[in-house]
Amino acid sequence: MKKSFRLLLLCLLPLSLSGCVTALVGAGAFGVMSATDRRSTGAQADDQVMEVRIQNTALTHLRNNNTMQGFEPKLSVVSFNRQVLLMGLVASEADKAFVERVARAQPNAQKVYNYIQVASAAQRGFGDVSSDSWITSKVRTTLIGTKGVSANHVKVVTYNGVTYVMGILTPEEQALVSNTVSTTAGVQQVVTLYETFVPGNVR
Repeated sequence: MKKSFRLLLLCLLPLSLSGCVTALVGAGAFGVMSATDRRSTGAQADDQVMEVRIQNTALTHLRNNNTMQGFEPKLSVVSFNRQVLLMGLVASEADKAFVERVARAQPNAQKVYNYIQVASAAQRGFGDVSSDSWITSKVRTTLIGTKGVSANHVKVVTYNGVTYVMGILTPEEQALVSNTVSTTAGVQQVVTLYETFVPGNVR
C-alpha cells in the first residue's frame, strides 16, 4: 500500500510543478503588460469589468425583448482607458440607444462611442468574423514591427470590415499609427479614437 501511495505521489508531482510554472509565467506576463501600458492598472481593471458588464446586460435585455422574429442581435464592446466603443447589429434605433444608455450608466465610463448599426437582419456570419479577425491580426503584426510606436499603447479591433484604432499616443505616434493601419493590406475603412498622451498623466 505504501509503495503504491509513493508511486501515486511521484506521478502527481510533475503535474503540480507544471501548474506552478504556468501560474508564474502568467503572472509575469501580466506584470510586463501592466508596466508597459500607458493606462493605469486601475484603468486596465475597469476596462475588463466594463466590457463584460455592458455586453452581458445589454445582450440579455435585447434577447429577452426581441420584437423582430428570427433576428439575433450582435454586440461587441471594447473599452480602452475607460473609453467605451460599441459595435454591433441591432433591430432598431431604440435598441441602439438602449445599449448606449447601459454603457453610459457605468460609473467609470468616461466616454462612449456608439458605432452600432441598425439592420433588418443580423448579417454577420462566420466568414465575416474570420475576415475581421484576420485583418485585426495583420494590423497588430504590422504595428509590432513598426519603429516609433509600442503596440501596447494601441487597441485595434475590426468589425464588419471597419477597423477601429484606440490608443494613448503622442501626436507623432497618432500620425504614424494612422498611416500604418490605413496602408495595411486588407484594411477597408479606419476609424481612429485616440487620446493624446501627456507624460505623467496616468489615470
